[in-house]
Amino acid sequence: MDAVLFLLAAAILVALGDRWPILLPAAVPVAALAGTTLPDLDMALGLGHRSGLTHSMLPVILLASRPRWWPVAAGLALGIGLHLSADVFPNAMRGFATVKVPGMGSIGRGGSWTWLAGNALAALAIGTLLLRRIATVRMTAAVLAIVAVIGTAYLFVTDGGWPALLVYGATGWAVVRRRPTG
Repeated sequence: MDAVLFLLAAAILVALGDRWPILLPAAVPVAALAGTTLPDLDMALGLGHRSGLTHSMLPVILLASRPRWWPVAAGLALGIGLHLSADVFPNAMRGFATVKVPGMGSIGRGGSWTWLAGNALAALAIGTLLLRRIATVRMTAAVLAIVAVIGTAYLFVTDGGWPALLVYGATGWAVVRRRPTG
């Protein structure tokens, strides 16, 4: 339920961004907070735990199709990426921990690791790239620093958090440090 409230707050910031543009990048960390718990809405929606619909980039893709919602999509991507990164490191990848595709069931241990890791890395890349489209370099760095604090706090209390924090942080650093060629 927290995810829905944070998404609503991020949407309000985007709506107010027409009048006060500084609120657009401020929507990113709020949406990132939503993304850290949004994938687990699958249980409230009756999809079963680790549904491939919510534990994926699908919510981000839906939002990213409209440039107005890029701040929310960027934050949601970063938050979902944090969540999925932690899910890559369960105590055991079986049963409850595996990804389920509606109508098909579990995609198994190897498929689940691939699904979660691939979507986590895609979320990080897309979130960072969308953020760079809506904010200056300095603002991007500031927002990513805030999201890093959120991510550290989230992963500190989540199973699988420390290995995920290392992998996600290293990948994030590589994406941000990427230099255009040519």
